[in-house]
Amino acid sequence: MADSDSTVQKPLVYDLLNRLNASFARVHRNMAALEQTGIFDPLITQLLNRQSEQLRANANFHLLGTMRGIEERDRERFSQISD
Repeated sequence: MADSDSTVQKPLVYDLLNRLNASFARVHRNMAALEQTGIFDPLITQLLNRQSEQLRANANFHLLGTMRGIEERDRERFSQISD
């Protein structure tokens, strides 16, 4: 994300992160529903569910970590008194 447009892009980025997390929630619900059918090995569906949760957590950790850095930079930039 270029420095000059990061402030303009932030609402879009946060919206996309929200959508990403909503998609992970749908995966979780659908995996639980698949497990409840009784057709699939519950150990496998639970493993896949844990793997998707791990991916969600890793994605949030890294992506939100980047956003935290941008927010800290903007906080510093906007708190400076202009001469």
